[in-house]
Amino acid sequence: MCLLSTRNHAFAKLIAQVIRLRTNYPEHQIKSIRMDNAAEFSSKAFNDYCMALGIQVQHSAPYVHTQNGLAESLIKRVKLIARPLLQNCNLPTSCWGHAVIQAADLLQLRPTAYHTASPLQLVRGNPPSISHLRKFGCAVYVPISPPKRTSMGPHRKLGIYVGYQSPSIIKYLEPLTGDLFMARFADSIFNEDLFPALGGDYKYQKEYPEINWDAQDISTNDPHTQEYELQVQKIINLQNIAARRIYLL
Repeated sequence: MCLLSTRNHAFAKLIAQVIRLRTNYPEHQIKSIRMDNAAEFSSKAFNDYCMALGIQVQHSAPYVHTQNGLAESLIKRVKLIARPLLQNCNLPTSCWGHAVIQAADLLQLRPTAYHTASPLQLVRGNPPSISHLRKFGCAVYVPISPPKRTSMGPHRKLGIYVGYQSPSIIKYLEPLTGDLFMARFADSIFNEDLFPALGGDYKYQKEYPEINWDAQDISTNDPHTQEYELQVQKIINLQNIAARRIYLL
């Protein structure tokens, strides 16, 4: 799961994920991909790419969400986890994207109703480590980079923990600006009893309305252009170049 700044990047992310899965799990062949009939999920370059790999591209009937039962169920579970993550900290609802990403990562670490093992354990064969997990939205003190600190000044700064990139890399928000940064887990000090707010001096610490997960997409603010075709074609070309170099080696 990933966040997109524009829906024109949807297919570029999707084809990158297909390439990643085929590279990391060559023994598990992708047989089909099912999508809805949204405009951002119609790409001739992507369809040609899947046809060349023998992957069947399926589109569900319009407005029939039951045909995408697994996807809809996953979305519901992500919402059920992301909502309390936001409610139990002092972050505004505008940070819902970070909560959704964290919820999706947590789902990979816990067992399901159909398996006693977590999804990551089923794929990798070993139980995943959870020693790097911390409370979402808690305070984290990360080292200040050497060029920006002095000998007698502070060597750490306050951040707001919003998840992890990997077990050894965390993601945190700068409280005053809300910008996202990364730091090494081993160098970070967490305070899971303190939940800072964005803006400093608890500028944003107030009641926020409930997130409307079913809000309609504002397509006029995100026009569907031909940029997605160029993004898909660029990734396919890069993969072909990489494949030729491996063949020559």
